[in-house]
Amino acid sequence: MQNSNIPLNVTQTMQLPNQQPLQMQQQDPLAQLRDIHVPNDVSAWPLDWGWWLLIVLVVITIFGLYKTLSAYLRHNKPRKQALALLESVSAQQNNWPVALNSILKRAAMSYYPTQQVAGLYGKQWQAFLTSALKKRDKNLESDLALLVSNIYHANPNSNDFDTCKNAVKGWLSKARFPKNKLTFDVPGNEEFEGSNTQATLKSASANNNQAKEPHHA
Repeated sequence: MQNSNIPLNVTQTMQLPNQQPLQMQQQDPLAQLRDIHVPNDVSAWPLDWGWWLLIVLVVITIFGLYKTLSAYLRHNKPRKQALALLESVSAQQNNWPVALNSILKRAAMSYYPTQQVAGLYGKQWQAFLTSALKKRDKNLESDLALLVSNIYHANPNSNDFDTCKNAVKGWLSKARFPKNKLTFDVPGNEEFEGSNTQATLKSASANNNQAKEPHHA
């Protein structure tokens, strides 16, 4: 036979054209893959214009809230101080009506022109307290009148102390305190509707002069 004449070593080295060496067929296919390139980290700086706008709006809002809160606390400070001082007055004091009235006047002078308020007394002072209320309160007006009348008593009635003290507390809670101290106009109740406080005081001053009441601070 013809095949028997072919040398053995030639037969072993003969391969088909599409046949690869055994060593290459056994290589790991994953080794031929390329490495994955991870993208670079996204930097937060510089900020986009939208973030800058948000930061500006937040700063403006915080500043506005701070200014509003500061103005509110500053405006209500004299009233709160008067309420705290009110607790130190007792019926055992001989001059408790004067002490209560002094608290009222000190608070009023913190919100209204000092010279005008300091000179008010008697019915004129009572008219101012009434006209400064946000709305008409007959019971409170009556209690304030009781306080003003006790100022001129040599021996004030101790039974009136609680009523007068509550009247002071009620006025401090219900009075209209303007933010601008130069503003003397206070919308009053129906009795004083259509007129400002100064006109009311002039009318009360005329009645006060007829009564000829003594001057007390």
